[in-house]
Amino acid sequence: MGLETGTHINNLIVTNPTDADDVRDGYAHLQLLKTTIKNTFPQVTGAVTKSHTQINNAVTDVANAASANTASQLVARDGSGNFAAGTITAALTGNVTGNVEGDVTGNVTGNVTGNTSGTAGSLANSQTIQLTGDVTGSASFNGTATASITATVADDSHNHTIANVDGLQTALNAKLENILGAYPIGSIYLTVDNSFSPNTTFGGNWLAFGAGRVLVGLDSGDAQFNVCEETGGAKTHTLTTSEMPSHNHDTTQTSGRSYGSTNSGGLPNFQSCGTDDRFGSQAYPSDYTGGGQAHNNLQPYIVVKMWKRVS
Repeated sequence: MGLETGTHINNLIVTNPTDADDVRDGYAHLQLLKTTIKNTFPQVTGAVTKSHTQINNAVTDVANAASANTASQLVARDGSGNFAAGTITAALTGNVTGNVEGDVTGNVTGNVTGNTSGTAGSLANSQTIQLTGDVTGSASFNGTATASITATVADDSHNHTIANVDGLQTALNAKLENILGAYPIGSIYLTVDNSFSPNTTFGGNWLAFGAGRVLVGLDSGDAQFNVCEETGGAKTHTLTTSEMPSHNHDTTQTSGRSYGSTNSGGLPNFQSCGTDDRFGSQAYPSDYTGGGQAHNNLQPYIVVKMWKRVS
């Protein structure tokens, strides 16, 4: 019969060659065997050291692998390349990338990046969390409970602008509006602090008011006090004759005095009279006295600084 043909081992016919085949065809049969073996095992480039039983078992294990958690069975990745096994017990060496769901029993050496949930055991050695600088405080942490730190901010250790504190400017503005509401336009503010300015502290527009003057209450029945901000009065005043109280200065000259002699009656500056006593006792005016200067017209006072709100 003619020489059989085949590409792989399964194409070979075990009953060939037959007794009837020409001995000269043996060479061709040997070539066919070598070709089909190489075609069947193209990646085998060395010795196969495992027994057929081991190879068969390994092939069976791979064929039976599944993504489920089954004892003594290989775990296969699903279509997305992930494991779906519920529990994996092993010593893992190397990096683990991805999410780990479930309990981890044992030591973890290395960095853990990502979020963790669940209950962790305690740290092998408790650690102290220490705050330093302007804010100080500390707490011990071993992983079994939340660590709370009572922080202390050092006095005068740092400064903040109003803009650094959320809501502070709004709160201050509201308080300033309340203050300005208590001092509407036209109000007078008094202070004994010469450096104080309501423009800076209260806001609004204030002008210094009433320098060197006192305040008087409005009196609609008095022409001098019936208009707000009307001014008047003076610090000093010189009396006129009509303002002086009605009075006189009389002196009595006793008769019988020597004419032209100095008054010896104990009253200075009086005119003397002669010895003629025909007129009896007479009254004579005194000499002029007084300087005619203006007098102090101030009541007792205390000085304050006054401001008037104008807008």
